[in-house]
Amino acid sequence: MRLSTSLIVYHLKKQYADIRVSDWVSCDPLLKYPVYYDGKVSSPGGLIYLVDGTRHALPGHHLLKNMMIFVGDSSGPSEQARPNCCFLPGGTDLNRLFAFLHEIFDLYEQWNQRLMDSRLENAPVQNLVDLTDAVIPNPMMVIGMDFTIIASKKLSYGKLKNSVLGSNELTQPLVNALKQDINYEEAYNRTGYFYYPGNQVATPKLCVNICKSKKTIYRLMISEGGVPLDDTFGFLLEYLAKMISHALSTNALPSNDSSYALHKVFFHLLTTPGADYVEISQQLSASGWLSSHHYQCVLINVGLSDIKNLTMRSICSYVEDTIPSSCAIEHQGNAVVFINLTLCHFSQDSVAQKLARFIRESLLTAGYSRKMLGHFNFYRQYVQACTALQMGRLQAPSRWIHQFNQIALYYVYDQATKKLPAYMICHEKLLELKYADESGHTQLYRTTRCFLEHHQSITRTSEALFIHRSTLLYRLEKIKAILKTDFSDPEELLYLLLSFYLMEMEEQHE
Repeated sequence: MRLSTSLIVYHLKKQYADIRVSDWVSCDPLLKYPVYYDGKVSSPGGLIYLVDGTRHALPGHHLLKNMMIFVGDSSGPSEQARPNCCFLPGGTDLNRLFAFLHEIFDLYEQWNQRLMDSRLENAPVQNLVDLTDAVIPNPMMVIGMDFTIIASKKLSYGKLKNSVLGSNELTQPLVNALKQDINYEEAYNRTGYFYYPGNQVATPKLCVNICKSKKTIYRLMISEGGVPLDDTFGFLLEYLAKMISHALSTNALPSNDSSYALHKVFFHLLTTPGADYVEISQQLSASGWLSSHHYQCVLINVGLSDIKNLTMRSICSYVEDTIPSSCAIEHQGNAVVFINLTLCHFSQDSVAQKLARFIRESLLTAGYSRKMLGHFNFYRQYVQACTALQMGRLQAPSRWIHQFNQIALYYVYDQATKKLPAYMICHEKLLELKYADESGHTQLYRTTRCFLEHHQSITRTSEALFIHRSTLLYRLEKIKAILKTDFSDPEELLYLLLSFYLMEMEEQHE
């Protein structure tokens, strides 16, 4: 395996404290093996020449593709300005140096051979990563652009749901920091090895993108550790990335998702019109989600940053890791979460509290359905969650979380007024009160509403309106005459109160 001058220098510096090096050394893997210098330099290049500095002067040609190691006196200070040269003090044993150089080549040749054997055995990517610890002891990770960890070594991210970064509280800040980092976004289009400087959360890394059809699909990364994150080990990282790319193209990546059956059921339910709920109920029961359990649906809407950075799987995995007995799937660009409240032993408030910080810090918004019993309301709960998010944004755009119960009345208004405006739906006689107020400057409309909202209590209504009891009784007589009612019919009372709300909402939207 060919090595670079910079890599040889790295190992020499660890072995010889008094070494001096040229101002410029090559990072290209051109060197094949060491030889003793006999006064001639081969023009094709690729050799390391060990030079007895007391016998030979520095040659003036063919140094760009070779390496010269001088032992003993050199001819002057200008030598260090020449490329690919090292200088060791007199007394350095040339034979031991020669043997040490062979050990370096043997180390990388053995690594290369083990990588080749691994591919011949069709071993998984993890095997390639483990073998590399012999030459690059740093923490290492092969990650998908959706933050799925394909293989890793020496990482301490705790227990990750389905090996996805961002699936627990320890790694979620990391994913949020990366998807908002301009340097990380620009790295998608990089070719060859490159240095990622990191940010306040993410550590610096040396990386290589692994592409398919000219699109970055995976990334090989090493973090700070045993070897420096510079050009020295860049070509080795590129070589390993090619091996990993081959492994990824020939090996199917196994899923370790224990809840795959649930994912499949809910995806079918959401995407198949007229799905057989009896069959779905049987499948859910087989997975332990019984018809006697209570359920809730949460719809999490992602932003453009999440779509661009492919963080949907990370979001779904985080929710499943945070809320036991939950199943999160991607549907129409959103994360749809079904939660078995009975099995997870959480209340609706507890679910909202556990996800609130994650939703806020990840710049997401969410709609929550009501709690319902059994298997036959899942799609309706999904509609509730969608409605809560859609209408909640209109009513309170600054909120991150929207509950269906908070917008239920607004939903009634929206549905009731789809074809006819509120004034054509509400109690006809109520409009007469409104018109009477506008023409005669009375307060019959307001008095009626206050009287109904205070459960027809004369005392409480007069106190709320700041009028005398006799004044209220006088108004009520006029109101009853116009409405032609004695306020004793429950259905009429409901209709009147609903009419007030419909008219109020229509006024707010004018």
